[in-house]
Amino acid sequence: MDVNNNRLYDPKIHRKLHQNNNPFVVRRYDGRIKKCCGCKIAFQGVTAKAEFVVAHRELCVYGRVKGSKRLLMTERDIFYHCDVTCIQPRHPYFHESLIVMHPALELNDNDVEHLRSLDIFRNMCSGLICVYNI
Repeated sequence: MDVNNNRLYDPKIHRKLHQNNNPFVVRRYDGRIKKCCGCKIAFQGVTAKAEFVVAHRELCVYGRVKGSKRLLMTERDIFYHCDVTCIQPRHPYFHESLIVMHPALELNDNDVEHLRSLDIFRNMCSGLICVYNI
């Protein structure tokens, strides 16, 4: 089996509710999100506040519909630190090529340098510049 095939989302292999082919979207941290879904650590940590987060649209189960055995499910954004170790346990097919920038995200030069310094974006410096210039 080719290692690269394991990196792509495949509905035959990745069958959990939260695993899908939705993009991972980089957003500016707005302070309302409490903790990372991957590592369960608060975004507003003791050391430093996160400037950016990675959002992924996932299917969530809320509970049963009254009087039936049917579950109530809806898609919502789940947030992760900009760190591969937070995303890969839930999404083993994750690769940096699946990351896109939020359309409303405006980056200045300091933001681009900060994103380049993060582990998740090390190999996509040229991609960040392309998104930055859009």
